[in-house]
Amino acid sequence: MRLSNIRSNFFWFLILLGINGVLLQNSFAQNSSASASSDSLTVGEIFTISLKLQLDQPYDKIVFPDSSAFPPILELLNTQQFRVTDFADSVLYRLQFFGNTDITLPPFRILLINARDTNAVFTNPIALYFKTVLPSEDADLKPLKPIFDISGFPWALAIILLALLLAAALAYYTWRKKADKEPVQEEVTFEPFVSPLTELETTLTYLKQEYDLAATKDYKYFYTSLSDSIRAYFEELYNIPALESTSRELFRFLDAFGVDHEMIKSTRLVLNRSDMVKFAKYTPTLDDAWTCYQYAIDFLDRARLVDASRISRKKSNYEAQFKNDETGSDETEETQKETE
Repeated sequence: MRLSNIRSNFFWFLILLGINGVLLQNSFAQNSSASASSDSLTVGEIFTISLKLQLDQPYDKIVFPDSSAFPPILELLNTQQFRVTDFADSVLYRLQFFGNTDITLPPFRILLINARDTNAVFTNPIALYFKTVLPSEDADLKPLKPIFDISGFPWALAIILLALLLAAALAYYTWRKKADKEPVQEEVTFEPFVSPLTELETTLTYLKQEYDLAATKDYKYFYTSLSDSIRAYFEELYNIPALESTSRELFRFLDAFGVDHEMIKSTRLVLNRSDMVKFAKYTPTLDDAWTCYQYAIDFLDRARLVDASRISRKKSNYEAQFKNDETGSDETEETQKETE
């Protein structure tokens, strides 16, 4: 009798030991739960949903659900996460309810990341019930109307846009037509007449007062400036291709045009010495250079006397040319108006 009792007690001892092992193993397994601060909600009511997690080991990272886990009728206001220990964690969502019917939130998925392994645990679903604040006799009424998707082509908007485009096109056409009729008046810029004598005098003054020949010793530049300034004078006033001609060709032109004998003489003295410096590699002295400069001054003084009337006529012709251009454009406009 005692042996049977001992066997019976030992059997129950093994059963209890197995149950305790199962319970102990479950206590260290991953465990997650979800709960809401209120299961009955009115429109616009703010409430919280709490997700709690029990772990069997530490994990590198725990990823709780974000705003995409909630339906559009629940607006997520903020989120708070509370890390208690390496084996326990929780998160609190603060939400606002905008529904008009009962809803059930599906289980939330929580990701457990450790090295390269990722596991997922799921919470229990949460039921949220709509609570109306209307009297019992108006319980069937809904404080919010369902949102209907109005499909179809927006004809009213299309007509408005088409009218605006037509108005813009008409305004542009009117402006363009008016702009084409109005003649564009080009502003005529009148360049003042510059006397060839003044240009020659400016060059000679620069060589005398500003260019330091004694310091530079650049006789080739000095002589070239003297000869080119006289050549430019003849080309501008007498219409002789003096700058492109050789000295011999230039003197033929001067004789043919009946240029003053004293001016030709001064020109010959300057050009002969300039040609020696430029082509014969002749190195003059400083006194030679200023002697040649004096020949150019003699040319300038003689030109003032001889060519005064010629310069006056050239100035008059130059100014008359601009007046004729302006008068011609005015007459053309008047003729066009009379024709219309």
